[in-house]
Amino acid sequence: MRVLISVDMEGIAGVTGHEDVWPGSVPYGRFRRLMTDEANAAVAGAFSGGATSVVVNDSHDGMRNILYEELDPRAELISGYDKALCMVEGVSDAQAAVFIGYHAMAGTARAVLDHTISGAQTHNWYLNGIRVGEAQLNAALCGYFKVPVVAVSGDDKLAAQVQSSLPGTRSIVVKESLHREAARSLPRGEVLSLITSEVTEAVRNYRKIAPIAAVRPATIRVEFSRSGFADLAALLPDARRIDDRTLEVSGASIVEAWRLADVMLRLCGSGS
Repeated sequence: MRVLISVDMEGIAGVTGHEDVWPGSVPYGRFRRLMTDEANAAVAGAFSGGATSVVVNDSHDGMRNILYEELDPRAELISGYDKALCMVEGVSDAQAAVFIGYHAMAGTARAVLDHTISGAQTHNWYLNGIRVGEAQLNAALCGYFKVPVVAVSGDDKLAAQVQSSLPGTRSIVVKESLHREAARSLPRGEVLSLITSEVTEAVRNYRKIAPIAAVRPATIRVEFSRSGFADLAALLPDARRIDDRTLEVSGASIVEAWRLADVMLRLCGSGS
């Protein structure tokens, strides 16, 4: 049994500010080690729950954050930004997925570093008319491959969103968000043991959790933060302009729609 573990950074216990997760900042080195620790706790849980193979996908920013030399030696590591499935690369040959260090969707009150995909470039994302965050969008991508998301860790605001949108998925709360840049984190040892125990049970019972039904066809609507970003994204022939800052793309499946949305982001990254 193969398990994919997608690891983001904003939802790691102790993380409360942009400098904590920004490569090159003074605190970043410390927090990438905490990110690696939580990944290892999830790897341990996956193997305890019956996994025979685990692949960890580094899913934060440029996706080169996890300390490879400190990762559990039983786990494979996918790192680097240019991945067709982005945060869930590696899911196509998995039987279960786990999301570690995730965060609430953009616009969530008092949630640590809330955003969706790119906080600098976009605000809200919608999948077939429903507002989604990274957890929901990535769960839909997993659903295309009939892979259930069995556990998600992060703050309490993310947990509330997961419980309402991903039935059966375990929510692992490692910190209580007090503000966008403040949180009350559990004791470090408790965080790691909680992740391991919850992932163990989630993986052990993965057959009881239904994957998200395949989204076919799929339309992704993206509200950009600035009209200039939308102007550049609109260069994609398949993009439809909804208003000054909003575009949408469609595909026969969620994977096709995601790839078009990803191209829009890359286009608007070429300027402002």
